[in-house]
Amino acid sequence: MPIFERIDINKKRPIPVTIKLILLLAVIFGIYLRSCWKKNQEKQITISNIEISNITSANIDVRFNITNNTKMDLIKSLIIKIYSNTNQEIASKITRVKIPALSKRRYLKVIHKFNRPIKENETGLKSTVNIYIPSIL
Repeated sequence: MPIFERIDINKKRPIPVTIKLILLLAVIFGIYLRSCWKKNQEKQITISNIEISNITSANIDVRFNITNNTKMDLIKSLIIKIYSNTNQEIASKITRVKIPALSKRRYLKVIHKFNRPIKENETGLKSTVNIYIPSIL
């Protein structure tokens, strides 16, 4: 009868150095590709003509134009922030918009939740609309 040797499962085998090096290079290359992708996101669309159209105690209407410079439909997350004339953030909202290929669209977004209430005599509110890219690093 042949004798079979059992493989010792509990024996620890180190990971080869070449595999560790390849994994390290793959991680560095992935971080580099992500940074290039983030820079390219800003070139794909153009946000312009941001204006606050209606201010009430319950909501604020923000209008803006978005131009899609690519040849494919895009779905983007945008962050809209409203500031007072003293640069205090009053409200912010993350929203998604669908932008058709090679087009310019006008959007109206309504913000309902505020960080602080709007004062009666408060005028000169400013608004910013930017692409929202969640970051881990």
